[in-house]
Amino acid sequence: MNHKKTLFCVSLSTLLFTAPAFSQVLPPPQSAEQTSASETGWWNNLPKEKKALYANAAAVSFVTLYGFADWDYGSAGFSFAHEGWFEKDSKYGGADKAGHFWATFALSDAFTGLYKHWGYDSHPASSYGAFSAWAVQALMELEDGTSKSQGFDWADMTMNTIGALTSVLLERYPDLDRKIDFRVEYAFNTKINGIFDDYSNMYYAVAVKLDGFDALENTWLQWFELQGGYYSRGYDTTELAKERDLYVGVSVNFSKLFRQHDYQKTGKLLEYLQVPYTVPKLHDKLN
Repeated sequence: MNHKKTLFCVSLSTLLFTAPAFSQVLPPPQSAEQTSASETGWWNNLPKEKKALYANAAAVSFVTLYGFADWDYGSAGFSFAHEGWFEKDSKYGGADKAGHFWATFALSDAFTGLYKHWGYDSHPASSYGAFSAWAVQALMELEDGTSKSQGFDWADMTMNTIGALTSVLLERYPDLDRKIDFRVEYAFNTKINGIFDDYSNMYYAVAVKLDGFDALENTWLQWFELQGGYYSRGYDTTELAKERDLYVGVSVNFSKLFRQHDYQKTGKLLEYLQVPYTVPKLHDKLN
């Protein structure tokens, strides 16, 4: 995944999370008998299966058109890439692989919420949502294979698959979901191209939310979380030496804080996006 694709996935996830259809923000959909005449537009009258079909077709069309316009799709014959995993001599030091996991996970959750709002039960919604996100990412990867600067990478597809399956897992086990988040943080460490446009400014983390534990949810610890993460530096710029780091840190649970003040959509987004510079970090540089 290159930088522009990271930006695309962040934007698409944000759009779905903040859309009126996001099921955890709005009340459940009304029955046909409850729907007022003012709400009976052509879209509201569509069955949920057609809504899902059109949503996927729109996403696929947008990816394809945008890819040909800005990602040089179709500029070469189909080829494979071997970018590596998290090795020091891999293309991005593994940050791109963490990005694939996070992006597919976030898209899966977003599609799942959309499908639940349209009337799907939780289990089929999570399965369909994960497949939709995985399909969008798979399409990007296949079309990367026609780009002279990219190429199809099986490692990227592996991380996409793990991200989608993780979304299903957390949807099926709510008690686990209330304990952990997967986040990306952008910090302005070095000037390259802009927000969400370079791995040398990104951190990928797992956040353990203390309010997810019954013994702590009514104590002052409910407002805090523990984080462990990974990042690479210098792989996309000559301004920094190449390095890969693990880190641990403590942060305020901003998602909970915003929800408490009735900013539900912002609280939901902050399960996936970390507020910059809010995690004091202890670093361990890898060889």
